[in-house]
Amino acid sequence: MKKTASTCGWIKLHRSILDWEWWDDPNTAHLFIHCLLKANREESQWHGITVSKGSFITSRKQLAEETGLTERQIRTAINRLKTTKEVTSK
Repeated sequence: MKKTASTCGWIKLHRSILDWEWWDDPNTAHLFIHCLLKANREESQWHGITVSKGSFITSRKQLAEETGLTERQIRTAINRLKTTKEVTSK
């Protein structure tokens, strides 16, 4: 796999994630960590749109392909993460 700006680097996870309310939901936890890894490290441009640091552009279909979850599982996990304000979407 060729390294790109979005795949270089690392993230830290604090052990307290084990106490996080969604940790016992494998699909939601998997998607959340995937989103952390996908988030821009710095502001970028895509098709004339400014994508802020900490954000990324995707779709449920793309997330399903990348994580192995179904689109329905992705939708459910995103809704859970939105209710507790871990993620937002436009």
